[in-house]
Amino acid sequence: MVSADAEAAHRLLDKLARFVAEALSDEEREMLAALLAPGVALAYQTPPLVDVDAPAGAIDVDWRPSALPEALAEALRERGVRVVGLGD
Repeated sequence: MVSADAEAAHRLLDKLARFVAEALSDEEREMLAALLAPGVALAYQTPPLVDVDAPAGAIDVDWRPSALPEALAEALRERGVRVVGLGD
């Protein structure tokens, strides 16, 4: 049985893939990749970071890599999503 979080993560990646393929120019794709690269890299970090002290629904001013939901990290790993070619 697939969790609701896992289903949401897969739906998000499907929509993002369509958006990138259909709506973005090459330059915009590069910028989006630069924006998303830290989260994608975090999905492959071993062991995954988990913030057990954060209260539910907490919103921080600064983005923290540990905020990547595990269901999304798992969906990225399952699909083999990686960001390559940045900084080359």
